[in-house]
Order: sequence, then C-alpha cells, then structure tokens
Amino acid sequence: MLSLSRKDRCKNCHTERALRLCPRKNKGLCWKCCNELRIDLNCPESCPYAPKLEKESLFPSFKADNNHEAVQAIRYYIDIWINKPSKAFQDLSPKELADKDQTAVLELLSDYQYPGNFPVDYLMQKLGLAYETEAEVHSAEDIAAQYLDLIIALDFDKLRELTLNQAQIKDLDTRYARLIQAIPFYKKLRHYSFIHSGLSEDGAQSIVFVEFNYRTEYCFILRNVDKTWYMRQSINGNPGLYFKQNELYQKIASLLGQGKDESAYNEISEALRSFPDSADLYYYKALYWLLVKQNAKAKEDFLNSIALDNTFTPPYMHLGLQYLNEKDYKEAKLWFAALVQLEPDNADAINNLAIAHLADGDKAHALRLWQEILKKFPGHEMAKKNLELYG
Repeated sequence: MLSLSRKDRCKNCHTERALRLCPRKNKGLCWKCCNELRIDLNCPESCPYAPKLEKESLFPSFKADNNHEAVQAIRYYIDIWINKPSKAFQDLSPKELADKDQTAVLELLSDYQYPGNFPVDYLMQKLGLAYETEAEVHSAEDIAAQYLDLIIALDFDKLRELTLNQAQIKDLDTRYARLIQAIPFYKKLRHYSFIHSGLSEDGAQSIVFVEFNYRTEYCFILRNVDKTWYMRQSINGNPGLYFKQNELYQKIASLLGQGKDESAYNEISEALRSFPDSADLYYYKALYWLLVKQNAKAKEDFLNSIALDNTFTPPYMHLGLQYLNEKDYKEAKLWFAALVQLEPDNADAINNLAIAHLADGDKAHALRLWQEILKKFPGHEMAKKNLELYG
C-alpha cells in the first residue's frame, strides 16, 4: 500500500491519486482503476485488496478505504456476475434465470446476508426484478458529497441544512452561508475525489478525507445523531491535523490569558488557514478583539462563532454581556435565553437573564428567575443577593 501522504498519480488513468501498489501491474493505482481490475477475482492472495469469496456466498467482499469505493466495486462485480452462468442458478446466468423464473431467483438472493452498504436496488434493477425501495440511508461520505456538490453549484444557502445548526435566531443562516462561501479553498472547486474515510470507536463521528481538483487535500468531520450524519467541520489538510486541534486551542487560550494579544492573533490567523470554519477559532478571535478594546469586531466574531456551531455555548454568554453593557436589553435577553435553552442548569446564565429582564423593566420576571435558581441551586450567592436586594 502506498502512503496516503504521497500525491503520485495513478499509472493507469494518470488522473486520480495512486493509493495502492498493484502486484498484477506492479504499478501504483487509484481505487477506481483497482476496482475495474479486481472484479475478475484474479488478484493474488498476497494483495490486501484481493476480493474474498466464501464458498457459500454469492458475492465477494471487497476491502475498501472508503464507502464509495466499496459500493463501486460491488456494482462493477454485479455487472459481470448477472451474465455469468452458475450452478447455483440452475447452470444459467442470474439474468437468464430471472427472465425465466423470478421467484427462484428471489429465493436464492434472500438467503444472502447483505452488508449495510450493498446496492440491493442496483442488483434488482440489473436483474429486472421488482423491489420495494427502503428509505435511503446516507453514509458520512454521501453527506460530504452533497455538501461539496452544493458548493460547486454555488448553492451556499442550502449548506446549513446538512449541519446540526438548527437555531432559529435571525441571520444565523445567512451568516453561515456567507462564512462558508468566503473559504478560499471552495472558490475554485470543480472536482473532488474520496481518498479515505474512517469512524470513531463509538461510530458517532467520521473523518472523510478527499482531494480537491486532483491537488488539494481536505477533510470533513461529521457527527452521527439519531442515525443521521451531519457536517460538523472542515480541515484544509490531511486527517493528522484533526488531532492537533486541541493542543493548538490550548496554546491560543494560554496566550490570550497572558494578555499576549499579538502572538495570539498571529496563531489564530495561521490556524484559520487549516481550520477555516472552526467555531472555536472565531471565538478566540472575538476574545482577542475584546483584549484590544475592539468591541464591535468582537461582537461580529462571537456571532460568527455561533453561526458556525449553534451548540457552542461560550460566545452566547459574551454576547449577552456585551448587549447588557450597551443597554440593549432586548438583544441581551435573546442571547441569555438562547444559552439557557442550551444549558438549562447554567445558573449564571439564568441569573444574567434575570438581570436583563430587571434592567428592561420586568422586575416580576427577574424575581421568578432568581427564585427558580435558588430552588435548583440553594447556594448560588448572586441569585440570593439579587433576590434580597430587589425582592
């Protein structure tokens, strides 16, 4: 197998990246050309990508580095398999028997245990058999492909639907589209190829590694929620960068905590090249603007952070406090209330929401909120003092 870090081109098509060394050709091939070759089942057993066909199985298993490769391989195999005579099909080809006796073919096919990504609908279509289509289950790669197809089509307004961003707060949807549209790596995107994909141990997260325009490495991080994949983040580079994020964020937070604003800004700017839609980085950038007394810019980047990840809570608190200081109590209440909705047990957020209501002239609402805090958290000092002061 060739290293994923190498960018050699396939020695057969000369276009896609060569990802494996083929022992039959003694050349580096891309997975697409490998699939075209290995479906004849003549690959040597020494090759890790040689198909495996068990005696009792109708279809071989194909090792694959991504889901698109696996589906393509079995589709190619089906194309030749349906016309190949077999003892299991009364010495006829599956297509011939299907034309003669559909019930017999369906009985044979029903005994096979299909893997989750097996293109059953394609098999039935090729055999001319009626098939009740089930609800389509999209893989992480499918969602990444939809996302990239929308970018190529310049339909940036539809991208948010493929994320977990569901907040109905005004302008977050248009802000998300604007931020993604500004990512420079998407501006000349015309083609993408899947290189590799992998799942976390719990199956809740996937890293999808692609190549843009036969040149640029890029990754997408997706999250599985209730059996549906959602886009979470993109990375300009290979999957190794994903595991460097936390260390980088800690470094930036440390620089900000030490008041080293120039160093922090440089680190943030450089990091955004690799992590262009990171809500964390926009949050740190907002903290930088606060550090250098640029409150209007800080507000913009807190909003950007929230637009990129509606469930990332730290910027909500800062926005609420900024609007509270500006005496814009309507906006302050909006952001504190949104934070409380995300974190119902955040007593400090509820306390600040109560202060915003009080400042806006709704003392009764503020008192109710402080009473609710003390029911849940009897030791909350600020709520206790505020209730004593205004009650």
